[in-house]
This record gives sequence, structure tokens and C-alpha cells, in this order.
Amino acid sequence: MARMGQLKYRALAQELQRGIRDGVWPPGSQLPTEAGLATSHAVSVNTVRRAMEVLAAEGWVERRQGAGTFVRAVPGAAHGRRWRIAAVLPERQWYFPPLLEGIEAAAARGRVALQVHCTGYGARGWQRLEDLLARLEGVDGLVLSHPSGSGPALADRARWLRELTLPYVLLERAPVDPGDPSEHVSTDRVAGVFIALEHLAALGHQRVGLVCRPGAPPSAQIVRGFAKGAAELGLDAVAVVEIEHQRRFGTGHMPTLAPLGERALRVLRAAGATAAVCFGDNEATMVIEAARRAGLAIPGGLSVIACEDWRAVTGSVALTSVVPEKFRLGRLAVEALLRRLAEPDAEVQQVWVRPRLAVRASTAAAGEGAAGPS
Repeated sequence: MARMGQLKYRALAQELQRGIRDGVWPPGSQLPTEAGLATSHAVSVNTVRRAMEVLAAEGWVERRQGAGTFVRAVPGAAHGRRWRIAAVLPERQWYFPPLLEGIEAAAARGRVALQVHCTGYGARGWQRLEDLLARLEGVDGLVLSHPSGSGPALADRARWLRELTLPYVLLERAPVDPGDPSEHVSTDRVAGVFIALEHLAALGHQRVGLVCRPGAPPSAQIVRGFAKGAAELGLDAVAVVEIEHQRRFGTGHMPTLAPLGERALRVLRAAGATAAVCFGDNEATMVIEAARRAGLAIPGGLSVIACEDWRAVTGSVALTSVVPEKFRLGRLAVEALLRRLAEPDAEVQQVWVRPRLAVRASTAAAGEGAAGPS
């Protein structure tokens, strides 16, 4: 029965999409009420509601409180031409599949011709990006998640990007320089860390630590958010541990990284931390595995939150995570680019999207078997 219900709301969502594409409900028009759609399509109001949630998540409609549901305008559609854009990402794996799904959904909805290219990371990634842009033809604009980096080299590359004649929107790559006018759509990492700390404070934790990865794109925001959030919530930020490691690894590589997790755990315990906010799933996994080897219970001895949600379960522990709204980010980036193409003189958009908290089993109330100095 659950499967049949799922098929009904998906089928209804697809039928409504066809109606929007075919002009039955043009951009800006109001859809019939949920009760009206339920009657006309012989389904329940709950099925209509779930179909509307799908349409809203994919950017087809917007709900206006007290007014109803309206078809969203497709930027550039009124110009009667088919835009051609390229999405340039470091890779298609790990962090990026949901972002790409959002990009593809927005491109399909806007009837945009989409190319997807991958560059890799580091200096080689930047060289591939330069080579790609030099030979890229027939493209009106870019959604760009560049290879990243840090320090003067990144500042130089940011200046190089600003000299491009091709319009672009940065995706999950907010400029480091506050004076950089590049348009971007990015996760608000400062808000994300605050959400994590707020959760820990509600559980009674007072002494908290941060395990971060220096040089990664959101690292500076996470460190800043940790200090700011702890101060605003009256928490003791007792430790900041930097873990430098190769970005790409999975559970099969964890033994080679064990010393890094053990060092982080030692610092946290020596500082009397009862909870740790971790840069991502990988850092959280290292800390949790080190705790397991040390006989320290998670979350009884140490609560752990990851600022990512790629690996929801690490070992036997379901990981409490700050979840970036990746599909939405990808969709918004395409919409921002199409708006720029349609209105070259429009105001600059720099969009921060607030993540959400997924509470699972790796956090609990402070006080039971807390990690103290050792």
C-alpha cells in the first residue's frame, strides 16, 4: 500500500509538471486548490500535498502562506531562446551528486542545454579548469564549483575568475574576499555550526571541541562559526584540533588514519570536552573509531556531530549531522545564472542557504560517562 501511495503522488507531480511545461498553468499563475486537484485527479488531499512538496522542492512552484500555490517564473524563458550552460565541478562523487541533481532538475525545468565537466582538485584541477575554459564553445554561462585552495594562490585565482567574460555563479565556493562581487550560492557554514552547538547546549554540554580540516573550502567559516557560536551560547570552546589528511578516503583506509583520530581524541579528552563538532563525516569517523579503540562510549563518553551528511552511519553509530540542502543549492545556482543571463544589469546575488540538523545516535545528554582529562 505504501508503494502504491508513493507512485500516486509521484505520478501526480509528473502530470502537474507536464501541465506547467505545456502552458496549462503559465509562470506566475495560481494552481487549483489541494481539494480541487484531489477531486479532479481522483486522489486524496494527502497525495496532492505530497505531490506539491515534490514540485516545491524541485522549484516548479512556490507556496505563499494564505494565498495558495503559484507556478514559479523560469528566468530567461520570456526571451524565447534556449540558454546553454556548463556545470563545472571537481568531481561527480562524494559531496557532489545531490548538487548535480539540483542543477539537472533546474536545467530541465528551464529547458536549458546543460554540459557537465569535472576538473579534479589542487593545482592540476585549476590547470584543467583553465584549459577547459579556453576551449569551451557555445556556452552562455557557468555554474562553477572550482578546485578551491587557500592563501595567496586562491586570491590570485579569484581575481582571474573575475576577469572572465563568461557569466558565472559559484556553487559552494563563496568568495573569501568580502569585496569580491562574484555571485554565489553556498551553505551557511557559520549558521550550521551554530545549529550544532545549540543542539549540544540543549543537551547540557558546556565544554566543546572542534575537529577541523585546514585548507578545505568551508574550513575558515566553520572555525569562525565555532568561536562565534560558542561565545553567543556561553559555551567553553576548549579545543580546536586540525587534522590534515588526503581528502579522498573511505572506511577501507581508516587504519592508516588511526593516529590522526587518536591525536584528536587525546586533545579533546585532555581539554575535558564532552562533545565535539567535526568538519565532516570523515573527521567524525576518525574520532569515533579512536574512541571505540580507547573503550570510550559514543555518545555516553563523547557526543559527536558532523558538519556534513555523506555517511549517516559510521560503524555502529548513526551520526548526528548538519545537513547541507544540496539539491536546493544546485537548483538555486542555475536559477541565479539564468537570471543573470536574462538581466545582465540585475543586482548581484550572493545567496547563503541555511542547513538543517539531523539528530541521530551520536549525541546525548552530558553527564553520563563524560570524557574528562586523562
